[in-house]
Amino acid sequence: MFKIIIKNLWARRRRNGWLFAELIVVSVVTWVILDPVIVLTHDRHLPLGYQDDHLFVLSLGALEPGALGYNKTAADSANLVDNYLQLIRRVKDYPDVEQATPILGYCYPNSQGNSNSQFRAEGDTVDINCMIMYFVPHTHFFETFGMEGGKRMSAEKLSDYNYTNHDLVITENLATGLFGSADIYAKRCYSANKTDTTYMPVIGTLKDIKAYSSWRPSPVVFQPQLTFNVQDIPQSALIAIRLKSSASINRFSYEFRPWMTRNLRAGNLFVRSVKPYTKMIEDREFTEGVTGTYRMNMALALFFLMNLCLGVVGTFWLQTRVRREEVGIILSFGGTPGHIIRLLMGEGVVLTTLSTLIGCMLYLQYAIKEGLYEGNGWGTFQNKYWVSDFVPHFVGVSLIVYLILLVVVLIGIYIPARRISRIAPTEALHDE
Repeated sequence: MFKIIIKNLWARRRRNGWLFAELIVVSVVTWVILDPVIVLTHDRHLPLGYQDDHLFVLSLGALEPGALGYNKTAADSANLVDNYLQLIRRVKDYPDVEQATPILGYCYPNSQGNSNSQFRAEGDTVDINCMIMYFVPHTHFFETFGMEGGKRMSAEKLSDYNYTNHDLVITENLATGLFGSADIYAKRCYSANKTDTTYMPVIGTLKDIKAYSSWRPSPVVFQPQLTFNVQDIPQSALIAIRLKSSASINRFSYEFRPWMTRNLRAGNLFVRSVKPYTKMIEDREFTEGVTGTYRMNMALALFFLMNLCLGVVGTFWLQTRVRREEVGIILSFGGTPGHIIRLLMGEGVVLTTLSTLIGCMLYLQYAIKEGLYEGNGWGTFQNKYWVSDFVPHFVGVSLIVYLILLVVVLIGIYIPARRISRIAPTEALHDE
């Protein structure tokens, strides 16, 4: 049948030439439209590296001087820290709460702010960009976020370790970039941004996490906060809580707020609001324009694909219907409806395959010079994900473009081919 398909395509080369050229142009345009959508969708659906379900964050407020109930004594540094820790203990005693941990500053997963630096392995000269996040030891920070420990030490052991000022916990992708392996026993590094070379022992590793939900997992350094910066309380102080797996999120949201109003006040501090971590992620994406950009790209892609489908389907529909006489001749010589459908669809497959191949090769010339869409892979120094590596990226998107065009073309051929293959030969040859 393949030889017959080739002969038919060549015999109708003038009409097929226009279809061929149209499909080449469509494949290039489809590449341009779909590439950013595919990359952004891929990045958004990568695991966070921590568990945002059953995770909530509490924001704090403080009474101003002169306000009713203001306690001047509670405003000094020691009492302010004690009252903050007292609120955390009270929250942890709530029946549905499994863990609670303090968050100070603006550097934590999916935070409003961030900090970054460059680190080098001991004895190496290669700088690696990484995000900096902070945690308070012995407060179940890693368990509250649902992070997973790497080799040698679990998240629980990393939370309870007796840290010194220069000890670090790093993600496995950073460990591999610095030391060539995720096993960091007795390894040290230092900050390349500083003039001195104070070595920092790496105590353990965590599985890769996403600093922001729309990013790919970034290299992250977790630095212990051994002292509290009182200026962070309450403006940049939060409390993260993890509910028990058996707890109902809806029931907690309904019952916790009135309990919070009555019980979560210590000195001048009080808990102002409670918000699911998933909602906090959504709010940040919306504020930063991530949600709007993604929705706009998705809407444009869907609008284009819809028009593409209608245009291509219509073209092949008409081209197939005008072959009634040819189909009538095949039927009169004993051809079956199934044979005719396979023949016509085979022509569409060959035509689509060749035109998409040429279209992708044309786009490749542009991609080699200008590059493919990169998305937000900040700090990604390894081609761990296929969208980060040129060859898999190009091949993957090309296959998606090919499959879309192939489905569209086959739809445009199959429906009219099925109809004309079932008419009587005399009817098909009526106009001859």
